[in-house]
Amino acid sequence: MALGLATVAAAGPVQASPWGVVWGDVDASGPERVADRGRVLRIDRVRITGREQVSDRQILTILEREGLVAGAEMLWPQDDRVDHVRDRLRATGYFKRVTLQVEPLPHDDERVVLVVDVAERSTVSISDIYAGGSELTPFRGGIALAERNFLGRGVLLGGAFIWGSQPKIGKSRRQQAYKVFAEAPRLRSAPLGLLASGWFVSASEPYRVAGAENDPTPSLFRSFEYDRIGGQVGVSFPLTVRLELAADYTFEIIESFLPTEPVRVTESEDVVALDLGLRDGVHRHTSVDFSLSYDARDELFLVGKGGRIVLDVQASSAATGSQYEYIKLVAAGAYSFRLPWRHWLTPSASGGQISGKAPIFEQFYSGDLSAWTPGREQGLRYSTRNPIDVFGTGIDNREYGTLFGRVDLEYAWPLFRRTRTRGVYGGDLYLSLGVFTLMGDAAERSRRRNADQRLAPIGAAADLGIRLDTALGTFNVSVGNVLRRTPL
Repeated sequence: MALGLATVAAAGPVQASPWGVVWGDVDASGPERVADRGRVLRIDRVRITGREQVSDRQILTILEREGLVAGAEMLWPQDDRVDHVRDRLRATGYFKRVTLQVEPLPHDDERVVLVVDVAERSTVSISDIYAGGSELTPFRGGIALAERNFLGRGVLLGGAFIWGSQPKIGKSRRQQAYKVFAEAPRLRSAPLGLLASGWFVSASEPYRVAGAENDPTPSLFRSFEYDRIGGQVGVSFPLTVRLELAADYTFEIIESFLPTEPVRVTESEDVVALDLGLRDGVHRHTSVDFSLSYDARDELFLVGKGGRIVLDVQASSAATGSQYEYIKLVAAGAYSFRLPWRHWLTPSASGGQISGKAPIFEQFYSGDLSAWTPGREQGLRYSTRNPIDVFGTGIDNREYGTLFGRVDLEYAWPLFRRTRTRGVYGGDLYLSLGVFTLMGDAAERSRRRNADQRLAPIGAAADLGIRLDTALGTFNVSVGNVLRRTPL
């Protein structure tokens, strides 16, 4: 006989049992509480069923954190730690259904077996799908895949590639990139994580030689080619339960082929010398990166609110072995909370600044900030279209910058949840409203000021769509996704 304590599936009415009542969730986000705390039982042992890829150790670690181990006491029919275990297991992303039950031992009603029954999700996920076209590149395509729990050890293995067709600029080559990566969030004997990655990028970067700054016509551009081959190694370790410090070292060799004395002819027929943001020939780019992150997203399931804050500092200089000198600072944070009617509200903010001369692929790009404009994919730029200037501030004149800021507010409405399915587990309708700005370095700001242009133009970053939770990952079907992939 198994008596259910908690389950992620919607439960029916209260059921009779020899020891009182069996309570389930009213829905997947709000467990009921039992007023009568009931009797005290002792856990004789723990049994895990339904597991295929996730290891026993990963599940038992969460049980140990809540004190539900062999020899411990628990309350029947409701123990708050049961809800905590269930929600922490769900938060791993490994399971589509979790049920905790107790089975009494023969001849001893005070001792029970705690049964953890799980139904696993696939741990292979699609991180991203690259597909679309632009006036510059008629087609681009690729995919990013990851195995999130290799051999049941919590090790992340993955890879990505992207390939684009011939750009509509003379003497340009097809752009492509390939990447592999691995990450072990925790080593068995120490609270230490390791990561490693490697990549190859073959780029054909467009740069404007004529026309207005907001005109995306490919014939107004030329391109220069460069290759990047390198990798990254890093370590991470927790300072507290939710606060983590990470340190990475990036190293790569760049071979670039720059034009001789590149210039641009402005609308007023002035000839302006261009800085293309790269050194010529074969050279090194290395950097050290320190990040501090506070992650309380597991509280989303437990108390209906939680968030994450990240501060990242990247430094490149001769001291790291680099031929570039700059410091790049980026900070971002988001906080989600559940409204009384079970919808979710998430405000978020991010910003960054670069001091020094960073290579062009490390600079902030306007397409990455806009919800409606193609951004860089695997570090490659496949479009010459700038953000849509909704507010008439001149944001469509900006490509790269050294200072950015963005704020967003997202409202999510859960549409459905399914636990007994192999395809789509759930779906949310979401609406996000946001604004961003992008500024250049001191020289560009001086030029904009002399031309009586805004130094910090404001752009829009709104979006509307459906977020689908599937066996292969989370996918957004939205207005912004369509606009970013359409050759407008």
